[in-house]
Amino acid sequence: MIRPAVLLLLLFAPSLMVCGQGYQKRLALVVGNSSYQLATPLKNPVNDARAIASALKSTGFDVLEYENVTQAQLKQAISAFGQKLKGYDVGLFYYAGHGVQAKGVNYMIPVEAELKSEEEIEYDCVAADRVLAFMETASTKVNLIILDACRNNPFARSWSRAAGGGGLAMMDAPKGSLIAYATSPGRTASDGESANGLYTSALLKFMRNPSLTIEQVFKQVRNEVTDKSGGSQIPWETTSLTGEDFFLGSVPTAQTTKQQVIASNTEKDPVVKREVVVPQVDVSPEKKAQAELFFNQGKIYYDKSENAKALTQFNKALDLNPGLADAHYYRARVYYDQSEYDKANPDFDVAIQIDPTVSSYYYWRANSHRMVRQDDQALLDFTKSISLDPKYDQAFYWRARTYIDLQQIENGLRDLNHAIELNPSYGDAYYTRALTYYDLSRWEEAIRDLNLSEQHNGESANVYYWRANSEFSLNQYDAAIKDFDAAVRVKPDYYQAYMYRGKVKFNQDRYKEALVDFRKSTEVNPDYMDGQYWIAVTLYYMDDYKGSIEASSKVLANSPDYTYAWYYRGLCEYTLDMYDEAVADFDKCIELKEDPDAFYWRGNSKYMQLNYAEAIADFTKALELNPNGKSVYNYYYYRGNSYYSLKMYDYAIRDFSKTIESKPDFADGWYYRANSNYSLGKYEDAIVDFNRSIEINPSKSDYWYYRGLAYFYSGNKESALADINKAIRLNPSETRYTDFKSRNF
Repeated sequence: MIRPAVLLLLLFAPSLMVCGQGYQKRLALVVGNSSYQLATPLKNPVNDARAIASALKSTGFDVLEYENVTQAQLKQAISAFGQKLKGYDVGLFYYAGHGVQAKGVNYMIPVEAELKSEEEIEYDCVAADRVLAFMETASTKVNLIILDACRNNPFARSWSRAAGGGGLAMMDAPKGSLIAYATSPGRTASDGESANGLYTSALLKFMRNPSLTIEQVFKQVRNEVTDKSGGSQIPWETTSLTGEDFFLGSVPTAQTTKQQVIASNTEKDPVVKREVVVPQVDVSPEKKAQAELFFNQGKIYYDKSENAKALTQFNKALDLNPGLADAHYYRARVYYDQSEYDKANPDFDVAIQIDPTVSSYYYWRANSHRMVRQDDQALLDFTKSISLDPKYDQAFYWRARTYIDLQQIENGLRDLNHAIELNPSYGDAYYTRALTYYDLSRWEEAIRDLNLSEQHNGESANVYYWRANSEFSLNQYDAAIKDFDAAVRVKPDYYQAYMYRGKVKFNQDRYKEALVDFRKSTEVNPDYMDGQYWIAVTLYYMDDYKGSIEASSKVLANSPDYTYAWYYRGLCEYTLDMYDEAVADFDKCIELKEDPDAFYWRGNSKYMQLNYAEAIADFTKALELNPNGKSVYNYYYYRGNSYYSLKMYDYAIRDFSKTIESKPDFADGWYYRANSNYSLGKYEDAIVDFNRSIEINPSKSDYWYYRGLAYFYSGNKESALADINKAIRLNPSETRYTDFKSRNF
């Protein structure tokens, strides 16, 4: 099922300051539509909306929340939001649910809509532009629109004619704005298996970090989503931001939010502010006894994982005795096990209000909050659980996981250390700490913890996989291959393990074996574009350029924003003298990412088209982006050749001098500087450079021939004849040499 996966953020701000006095009052409207009546229901939007609302509250927003709204309700909510927004500095609108485009306009689909044709969209849905219009009239200083809207039209199959391609339309970013998509324009992304969608989970992870600018937030989100989707979903942004940096995760200094009030009271009691009403009912001893019987029976069913029967018994117990805390708690546990977190939390709340001294109540409510990314509330509850039971190793562990999700790595490692101190055989804690070390490039420590995880938890494909990746990072290739072998033995469909085992073999120049692994990864998961990409790369290194082009084209047909698939296809086309096609592919690569090598190879392609002026511009850009790289001598060298071809010899000499400075043993650098000096009539300077090129590579006949010409025109005909004879001996079939000799000697 295709899930809502587009995230669009429009940020209008003439001056984007973090916590200046102009950004104190913040208002958000958050809408989640999951329960569609006539279209495919969606799992994540309501959970996503609740989690986003919680995160926004923690960053100083007043939040208006709506779920499963009709067209009329959505319009009313937007209008009310627009009117209220006039008193605020910052406005934010978030929508999660189905979305569709028509004639270049993006629409949100209400829960009751039944779209029988494209023509009905305008009348039965709500245009995203409606929100923007209210924001523009409110005169707020910063406006954000976030659309986590489905990129797959749920009604398209029933239409008599096809509408436009899947997904929302690309929107231009006005000045002072940033538009971010969860995946590239016209693409779709799968519905998430967890409580939140892949893109929203990543956004929640980074949006509250006060040290990240809004651009950095989306860069981190893009990296995480691309990695976790195996390259099949790559977030996309266009931006026209101006002014100073804007930090979404920074709480206004002059405003005390509700979350801050709760946090300030944490030391006393973090749950007092939950505003839970516990029914005050006089219960007879007989009813209490009967309720206890129902509860105990329910507990037996629960322990046997017979949740439906358990729920019936807990309901009976609570009908008789609403004040039975354990019945509320275990009913909440049933809901939690069924991923019904919106039902679990109220029961956890009541259990805690009845008996605020039970550590496990807070622990499980924390986990319930965590599952819908209400991380601030989860942290409060984990902390309370630990204060009641300082030896609760699992509470330390899951608080650590929450901290790590929020990029509070030091806090996370501290809690993992506590969990392990309390329980030295806690295999999961070693595993999580290992992955944290891996992300910090502390690979030796990661390997140590993965060994301990295996020792305590037994054989695990994931342990083998991450230990192999750590060994790979340390260039311990044989050990890495051994662990990747073990990973696929335990889990034969572990397509990432096949792919990374292939990368190890690729690094060992074992291209044929690497190709087998890359193909296996795509056989197991045909949508795994990273595997397909590495097939293309490997075929390029095996000189199978047509095969590489075919593999790259498969990647791009599925993921048109896969930057380096364009790059490698361009390299193959260049090698096959398909310069027009190569330039077009390097254009696309550069559009996605300004990579210096892409500019360099586009410059080479234009050079081969005799388009020297544009080639020089590309080589210059490559040098600006990477002035100290290992290949910088090539950048100067080919720019020098372009100047040489335009007879701009002084410029050419300057670049060839930089080439020689960067790579003194590069014979062609000396040779072409010599030729440039020769063209300027500086024969003595040319002879010095020809001497050096011949010292480095005495087998190149042209080196001897052109030094001979320099000798000839400087008046040293004896040396000229000796060099021309040497050139003829090295390459007897070259008529230039023999013709010159016959004419002049």
